[in-house]
Amino acid sequence: MSQRNTQLDDLRRQIDSLDDRIHDLLIERSAMIEQIIAAKRDGAAKLRPGREAEIARRLVGRHRGHFPAPSLVRIWREIINAFTCMQGPFSIAVPAGEADRPVRELARDHFGGTPARVSAADAVDALRRVAAGEVTLAVLPWSDRSVDWLGAMIGADDPGLQICFGLPFVRIAGDADTKAVAVGKVVSEPTDDDRSVWVIEDSPVRDPAALDSVARRSGLELLGHTWAESASLSYCLLEIAGRPDRDAAAGLAGRLGVAAGSVRVFGAFAQPILLSSEE
Repeated sequence: MSQRNTQLDDLRRQIDSLDDRIHDLLIERSAMIEQIIAAKRDGAAKLRPGREAEIARRLVGRHRGHFPAPSLVRIWREIINAFTCMQGPFSIAVPAGEADRPVRELARDHFGGTPARVSAADAVDALRRVAAGEVTLAVLPWSDRSVDWLGAMIGADDPGLQICFGLPFVRIAGDADTKAVAVGKVVSEPTDDDRSVWVIEDSPVRDPAALDSVARRSGLELLGHTWAESASLSYCLLEIAGRPDRDAAAGLAGRLGVAAGSVRVFGAFAQPILLSSEE
């Protein structure tokens, strides 16, 4: 056998050893999750969006080498979601229409293959299922004219129903917009860097630059916005830096000249990880 082949065989044996060590650590982590399940004794899956975001940020922050950072996060997301499913039922409703294929892909990328996937007739049906407690989360589109579910969420008037994930979580500079959100009866604990989701009903200001100016005068940093319309109302959806602040929402309503109840806060999610195209 040539020296080159001997060297390759040795490297492959080292890789096999590393694979065994990684597998052993997964087995060890699984045993710890089983201890948590025994201590909780409630048979309920516990989603912690903020904690999950902090894990991903920490791993990306310490990462080195040529292994792609998005792949690193995706591996850990798969691990986290599998262990969440060990703790109790965890299911996701996604709209089934062809136009919603990107939403389904984002749901798969972020939540992995382990949680049960429920195919809903459309986004409104997916929202109905999570509101009724049939599923844990509904993953819904977030782009101009494609948020018809928002009127249903406003109509439900359920303070427990919150936007708790913004997708994708790992974004590449130049394509950093929110494309989907996950809604559920999930408390998203704060991280050190979050954004909140606000909705303005029938905003008199529609120009993006004017919206940004009003937000800045209200002491708010506008990170993104989109529009939606129903048969009778239009909605402006804002992504604002920081955690929800209902006093600030009332202040923004005053600057816009609309009733205080016309500006609502519908949840928050961790700021996404933004990478350069080379990472």
